[in-house]
Amino acid sequence: MLAKLENPLLLLIATLAIGWHLAAVQSTWETSGKGRPLRDFASYYYADAALDAGKDPYVARNIRAEARKDLVSGTVHPFFYPPPFLLLTDGLSAFDARTAWQLWFWLDELAVLAVALALGWWWRRLGLRVTVLVALSLATLTAIDNNHLMGQANLPVLALVVAALWADSVGRTEVAGISMGTAAMLKMSPALFVVWWLLRGRTSSALWAAGTAVALSVATLLVMPWQMQLRFYTEVLPTFGTGEYNGLTVGIGLFGNHSIPDLYNTAFPGNQRVLSSPAQTLATITAAFVPALTLWRLRDEPADAWAAAGQVGALCVTILLIPVYTYEHHVVFAIPAAVAAGGAALHGRLHRGWILPLVLAWAAWSAPLTEVKHFALGLGNEWAALLLRETKFAALLVFYAACLWLGSALHIPAKRT
Repeated sequence: MLAKLENPLLLLIATLAIGWHLAAVQSTWETSGKGRPLRDFASYYYADAALDAGKDPYVARNIRAEARKDLVSGTVHPFFYPPPFLLLTDGLSAFDARTAWQLWFWLDELAVLAVALALGWWWRRLGLRVTVLVALSLATLTAIDNNHLMGQANLPVLALVVAALWADSVGRTEVAGISMGTAAMLKMSPALFVVWWLLRGRTSSALWAAGTAVALSVATLLVMPWQMQLRFYTEVLPTFGTGEYNGLTVGIGLFGNHSIPDLYNTAFPGNQRVLSSPAQTLATITAAFVPALTLWRLRDEPADAWAAAGQVGALCVTILLIPVYTYEHHVVFAIPAAVAAGGAALHGRLHRGWILPLVLAWAAWSAPLTEVKHFALGLGNEWAALLLRETKFAALLVFYAACLWLGSALHIPAKRT
């Protein structure tokens, strides 16, 4: 009797979750109209404006000068995305700031729906429970609303990454490479997936990705001189390892930083804008060791569809653990990991002992950061506040460990005769 009721109940839960997500998006949209809309979006909106004026967008004073023309008060973060990012966002400054931000808001929502639809269809053979978990991620993950409000670019990049990995899994190497190459030219971190492809012998997908990156860089010459592009790779990109991020003024030790280097910054504090020398050394070692460990453990073909999903999840979390900054809006990249690990535990593909840690991790990962921060600071206990500050980081570690174990060659299902 219970078995007959399971599927209708799961479908009801998924439907309610999607409805909740859409209601939350509407609420976020209404909230966004009550204050200054640009936030992080200002960085590339005014970078595009500076480029249109013939100025170097990687010079912070240039984009802040453009912001002052719109009477924007407060700090506008420096631009530190790869040059083709401005090729793909070219024309934003043709709209007024609020209209451009509103367009980006709905592009962001379309991207998260694309992620959900792609994962749900790609992993449908894993069972209806996985589809429900995808829907629940939309309903519970408050970082999605944070992306919408901040005008961030994480969700479009994640949509491209998921599309690329799905296409590669079914042999559509040209689609896979073009999607991943574009994602890597919006943010550099998806390049890790290209390295993984090479390690796994997916040479065609990797070459398509490399060719796309080159083609986008050449096409960017239409809007950005080569000298400015070269400056990104020689001057801006190296600052990622120190935490300087082309002059970013946000403190490394802020409550919403969920990366391993943030722990080093706590243990060996610098000036809060750049890692101290010991922290930089440890962060560099981590940036080499964690991806190497992940790639080594995932070097073999997956044992089954669950292992394949685990591999995707582990790689998605890897690119969250190693940067100096992993803000709240970045943790949307853990959606594949949370879904893969949770589904595997519910289906018995992972040991049932994983269920409780994964439930707690999901709760911490989804929790609204502002409320967690207020609660932590209200405790009046420094150590308790520190532990609460790191709950989302701990959640990422749980997802990473579960997916690495699930996707690893050391964890294979029982052999079938």
